[in-house]
Amino acid sequence: MNFSKLLFPLVIYLLSAPPAAADWPVGLWQSPPDTAGLVVHVRTKPCGRSICGQIERTKNRFGYDTPSSFVGRRMLMDMQIQPDGSYQGQMWVPHGNRLVASRMQVQGNIMQFQNCDSGGCVNVDWTRLR
Repeated sequence: MNFSKLLFPLVIYLLSAPPAAADWPVGLWQSPPDTAGLVVHVRTKPCGRSICGQIERTKNRFGYDTPSSFVGRRMLMDMQIQPDGSYQGQMWVPHGNRLVASRMQVQGNIMQFQNCDSGGCVNVDWTRLR
């Protein structure tokens, strides 16, 4: 059998497969309510060789828009990809107005964070909106 007859169907199959964008961190994400009840919508995008994220909208725990000076503020900074596919960088935490070390992993429509500071580590899951 001719090698090209085997290779051509394989190439067509691979090119027709949907892209694996589900684990791509770029998009619009929603946080769970923090201790003050604030929910943020964060738009993530490439920033050079890293990922950053800016707050686009704030809501209360019931889903109603809440005016806030946080809108427009960068929340994720310098999230660098790691060999295991996760990202490491910093996250600004609105409640307490502090920067924490953060490790981010995307699995489908969930973005998992492990945020650590001198007081220990906290795990937080965000949900993809778009």
